[in-house]
Amino acid sequence: MVSNLYTNTACILIIDESAVLRQHSLNMVEELGLIAQSVADIEEAMKRLQKKHFDVVLVEVKAPEQHAIQRLEALRRATAALKKKVPVVAMSSGLKRGPLLGAGADDILMRPFMVGELEAVIDRWLSPGVIS
Repeated sequence: MVSNLYTNTACILIIDESAVLRQHSLNMVEELGLIAQSVADIEEAMKRLQKKHFDVVLVEVKAPEQHAIQRLEALRRATAALKKKVPVVAMSSGLKRGPLLGAGADDILMRPFMVGELEAVIDRWLSPGVIS
């Protein structure tokens, strides 16, 4: 279980072009007792990140790999301007970990994933001392 320290306080931003997958991810995050917002594209995500603090960003990346890398690089540039580092977790179905991590993802969740896997990743990044 995600630490009670974060329940109803940690805020997760979900970026996914698919309305169905976006809603599914939103439901899973809320099932963990966390606050979530979702957007369909990187441009809207950048606007949200400038206005509000998020503890973790979940971003769907898919083939082609070059498109996924460009999305992650753009997101990492946007988060670099923030006062606090925001972990970026790529949600992917089939792309290789190495290029995604090289493009700026801090972690990878392979689709399909269960709520327990999502919980473990979020808990890892919310743990004290992980983000400096």
